[in-house]
Amino acid sequence: METRTITVPGGTLRTGSSGTPDRPAALLVHSGIAHAEMWFPLMRELDDEMFGVAYDCRCFGESTTTLDGEFSDIGDLASVLDAYGLESAVLVGESRGARLAVDFALAHPERVRGLFLLAPDVSGLDTPVADDERPLLDAVGAAEEAWDEADEADTARRVEELIAHEVRLFVDGPGREPAPERAAVREAVAGMLRLNYTQQKDTPDFVKAEPAAGRLEKLDVPVRVLVGDADTTGMRAAAEEIERACPRASLVRVPDAAHALTLERGDIVVHELRTWLRELRQTPETAA
Repeated sequence: METRTITVPGGTLRTGSSGTPDRPAALLVHSGIAHAEMWFPLMRELDDEMFGVAYDCRCFGESTTTLDGEFSDIGDLASVLDAYGLESAVLVGESRGARLAVDFALAHPERVRGLFLLAPDVSGLDTPVADDERPLLDAVGAAEEAWDEADEADTARRVEELIAHEVRLFVDGPGREPAPERAAVREAVAGMLRLNYTQQKDTPDFVKAEPAAGRLEKLDVPVRVLVGDADTTGMRAAAEEIERACPRASLVRVPDAAHALTLERGDIVVHELRTWLRELRQTPETAA
C-alpha cells in the first residue's frame, strides 16, 4: 500500500493506493464510522483486478482542514482523481461514502464508469424508521449532542459514550445482540471513530450537493448495491430505492450482516466486487 498526502484548498487529504495504474481504476470512499483504512485489506485482495485509490475525507482519519468557511466533498473527490491522473474511475462507497459517490456521479457523470455501493445513504431521501430502532437512533443522537456540548475536561468521556452507541447501532445492528465473533469489527470501528473525533469539533461546513433523491434515474452507468439484512430499515429502503430508480442497478442482500459491511463481511464484498469488475470489462463503455 503506497500512501501519500495531497493538497486541497484549505487542507490536505491522506490517500493510499494499491495495484498498478495500467489496471482499471477504482476510487474508494469510506463510511462515516471509518476512514480510508477500512478499504486497505480489500484493496490488497483485489490489486490484481484494479488500481485502487482510497482517501480520508476531510475531517476524517489523517486528513486535515484549515478552512473557516465551507468546503466541497465533491470538489475534494475530484481533486483525488486529478492527483492520480484519473480522468474517470469506478466509484466504490459505503454508507456516507456511497452517498458522496452518487452525488459526484450526478454532478460529473463523465468521470464515473460505474458505482459499487455498500449500505448506501441517498441524499434527500426520506426513509422509514422502525419502532424498535428508535431507541438506538435516539441514543446516538443524544450522545452526539452531549459530546458536541462537552467542555475540554469532559470530551474524552463523551466521545467514548458516543462511540459505544454508534458501534452498537452500526456494527451489531438494531436487531442483533453484541456477539463475540464481531469483537474485532467492533474494535476496528471504535479505533477509527476515536481518530475521526479528534478533529470533528468546530469543523467547517461543507457545501451541500443537490439532493440525489428524485434524480437517481439519471445515473446511466452500471450500479451494484449491497445491503445487509440486519441493517436499519432506512438503509435497506435506500438500497431498494436505488435498485428501483436506477436503470442499470442490481441489488444483493447480504444475510446476517449489519451496516459495516466491508469490515464484517469482507469475503462477500471482495467476491461481489471482483465479479462485478469483471462484468464491467465485458461492457464496451466501461472497459477502459
